[in-house]
Amino acid sequence: MSTSMEPMTSESSPVERPSPSARIDDVSSLSRGDRIEAIGPDRVRCHGRVEEIAPEVGVLWIKEEPLDTRRMLDTSDYSIRVICG
Repeated sequence: MSTSMEPMTSESSPVERPSPSARIDDVSSLSRGDRIEAIGPDRVRCHGRVEEIAPEVGVLWIKEEPLDTRRMLDTSDYSIRVICG
């Protein structure tokens, strides 16, 4: 019995995606276009689609819904959660 020892490439390796409605501790797992909501200490503060991510500094930019305004979020100020849809 022989097994193939092909190297895994980015095309063949599975990409770990956050589950819907999961809290994100590491924004590097997000992708452009993901819908997220930013939750403050007491309620949802904003939500929108991810435009750009700077995981090394814990910052991301979203197109905030419903007005389509660009907003920067510092992940130390918010709990970030992926939402469906």
